Amino acid sequence: MTDIFSAKAPKVMADLVRDFSLTTEEAAAILGNIGHECNGFKTLQEIKPVVPGSRGGWGWCQWTGPRRKDFEAWCNRKNYNPSSDVANYSFLFRELVGPEKRAIPALKKAEGLRNKVIAFESSFLRAGVKHYDSRTQWALKAMKAWTDNALPPPPDVEPIEPKEPTPAHIKVLVGALATALVALAAALGIDIKSLIP
Repeated sequence: MTDIFSAKAPKVMADLVRDFSLTTEEAAAILGNIGHECNGFKTLQEIKPVVPGSRGGWGWCQWTGPRRKDFEAWCNRKNYNPSSDVANYSFLFRELVGPEKRAIPALKKAEGLRNKVIAFESSFLRAGVKHYDSRTQWALKAMKAWTDNALPPPPDVEPIEPKEPTPAHIKVLVGALATALVALAAALGIDIKSLIP
């Protein structure tokens, strides 16, 4: 049975690849950080907040403090359930094109999966405790999920040659055009019989 992270990671990676022109390795580095932060999509509320008495982090990226408030306000405006994938991905996207936009160039500049994991963490998450080994393991798991769930390339298909219209096709087309002209004339208040000599 596939665990929740392996099931979700390829879809999130595909969205990141599409939306930010990333390689699969770059998308996996982001998923490695997400996997570490929320225990593979299983723990959206931070269990032991670093700041005693605070609400701690929430969501895929364990958004904390002002970022958590922004996330909650975003969900309220959009009427999203804050634990939903759409809420989390849309806010991640919003941050990556907005206040945290430096994270994507930093990610792309880094060489190798582990360095990409580190670059994304340091430019986007800025965690108090880094746990780079764990983040890298999650990134490797994301890469494996991508490979295991990748769709095969579409088969080569011969193009379908267009066929020449037959007299029957032409008759149907002429009939449809005539019906459309009559309807147009009626809509314009023109008596079509008066146009026929």
